[in-house]
Amino acid sequence: MNLFLAASVILLVATLVGTPLFKKTPKRHAFCLLAFTMLTLCALAAKVFFFIVGDGIEFERPYMFILLLFPFAVWTAHTLLQEQFVRRINYPLTHLKTEQFSLRVVFSRLLPNFLYVLSLCLLIIALARPMRVDRQLLPPTEGIDIMLVMDVSGSMSQQDFYPNRFMAAQTTAQRFVDKRVSDRIGLVAFAKHAMLQAPLTLDHDALQEYINNMYIGMIDPDMTAIGDALAVAANHLKDSKAKSKVIILLTDGSSNAGAIEPLLAAKAAGAYNIRVYTVGTARPPQEDKATLNVRDEINEPLLMEIASRTGGQFYRAKNEKELNQIYDTINQLETTAFTPSSSIHKKDIYAPLLWLALIGLLGAFLLEKLIFIKVP
Repeated sequence: MNLFLAASVILLVATLVGTPLFKKTPKRHAFCLLAFTMLTLCALAAKVFFFIVGDGIEFERPYMFILLLFPFAVWTAHTLLQEQFVRRINYPLTHLKTEQFSLRVVFSRLLPNFLYVLSLCLLIIALARPMRVDRQLLPPTEGIDIMLVMDVSGSMSQQDFYPNRFMAAQTTAQRFVDKRVSDRIGLVAFAKHAMLQAPLTLDHDALQEYINNMYIGMIDPDMTAIGDALAVAANHLKDSKAKSKVIILLTDGSSNAGAIEPLLAAKAAGAYNIRVYTVGTARPPQEDKATLNVRDEINEPLLMEIASRTGGQFYRAKNEKELNQIYDTINQLETTAFTPSSSIHKKDIYAPLLWLALIGLLGAFLLEKLIFIKVP
């Protein structure tokens, strides 16, 4: 498409620059204008075609495009060299003959040929058999199902991580999702309550949008319901047929809300063979002299016990770099050899091209036989 547009612009500039030279050869002038028109229409038609049909267009026989050289070559030779092969009859009184070479007359003579060539090009493109291909990634029968459980409480706005705890966790989660191309991943957000944001899915682009659209305060940010968050994630994973089921719970606080006790939720997760990795995202207070007497925000014993009861592990991240390393470690621990498969649906779309070609041929025939009639 871009090649057609570039060629048409070059041809238009050459035609405009060479207008004074074409005064004595209006046929060549008309040929250049028609060639410019054809290239521009081809480019615009291609853009409209792909805009209407959308992405995923493939050609079953792309080698057929080589045949496009033939109609252009024939049309060019017919237009520029026609006079050398036309038999002329000498009439008496030729001095009374009036030559009628005008751009309008020559254009009318070339227009039917232009339509013939355009129709032939459309037939060749249809012969290449364009198809719309829809590839759909199939869910794994064996793989790992992962639920990301992320804290969105108000304390996640603390800036001991760069730029803050929540944004560091958000970026790290997105990097983690990018690396798990073969696994279904879901998302749970929690603060005072827990909410399922995205079910288990292989559509990681959509999942990335959900992660990106999360923000502090989307749920009542005053408290932290770790038990409810675990229960929501476990309930979504319990019926999974995957060979491995994992929850990655990230928080910077201690459980102080919710209807379900965290250890009870952990016991239920363990009963469904769900491993829980717990990640604490807060710098320990003893690292800051100004906060030596401040109680640690994270209840490490609780998070350790949750991980231990489910066969997982607890990690403490002191900064965004360590947080990335923790997710990389979990990524290596929970590997999968699943090879993604896809279903491919193909739909032929050459029929509109055939109809356009037939309409062009009919139009050229009517123009040549009824409108632009050649009288000897």
